Amino acid sequence: MSVSTLCILIICGLCTNVMSALFGIGGGVLMVPVLRTLFPQIPLQMVAATSLSIVICTSVINLFYFSRQHIKIDIKRVIFWSMGMILGVQLGFELSFMIPEWLITGVFIVTISFLALKILFSVTNAEKDKDKPDLLQGTRYCTFGGFIAGMTGLGGGSIMAPLVGQLSSVKHYQIAIYTNWMMVLSGVGTLYSYMSKSVIVPQEMLGSWQVGYVNITVVLLVVASSFVMSFFSMKIRSLLTAKRSNKILGYMLLGIAFYMLALEYFL
Repeated sequence: MSVSTLCILIICGLCTNVMSALFGIGGGVLMVPVLRTLFPQIPLQMVAATSLSIVICTSVINLFYFSRQHIKIDIKRVIFWSMGMILGVQLGFELSFMIPEWLITGVFIVTISFLALKILFSVTNAEKDKDKPDLLQGTRYCTFGGFIAGMTGLGGGSIMAPLVGQLSSVKHYQIAIYTNWMMVLSGVGTLYSYMSKSVIVPQEMLGSWQVGYVNITVVLLVVASSFVMSFFSMKIRSLLTAKRSNKILGYMLLGIAFYMLALEYFL
């Protein structure tokens, strides 16, 4: 890898941690287009696997900091929503090997665009009903989000954060905690599946550490820089209001969707 590539990956690690801590998205929505740009010849499944590995590691780092803030969440909801996400991820993972890459990219773009617009035009409700029975509704949302994540390598957070944010029982400051937990619990099984498959290492990845579809060298580099940023991410998190956070997330997702559209179909 060139020096410029290494620098870009380090910057991605910093940005990934900020996105995960502030918005509850694991960074897959950033890593997928970046990896596709840096390594255009590698299979999309390798992009997805490496992205998912980074997402899981970043989520573990953030959960450590969240635990020190003593923010309460409903463990029952975490378990049920994670189970739904696991089911969706496995279905999406298997499907990703059966359909063309242009269609997977199309699903990525459409999903991200829809969620970005939904966030931008939604009204933040600060007075949510924490006792409303939305356990099954949340499980359906997470199954759908997991399906898209397993197919595209998004990691689920970029889909789950806006979906979970629509549930009446979840307050704004809880979203990141719920989604980080779900990304860890639901991603491990899929990650094992990626790592257990054999793959021919592309020329541009020779000399790096590869396990199945996961490039460990890229993962370690991005996660190391993510860890360095984690303390500052939590400080920034405390300064953002719910409304401003939603606006930033919405415009960011929309920008990534347009970038992927241009990268895949016009450049």
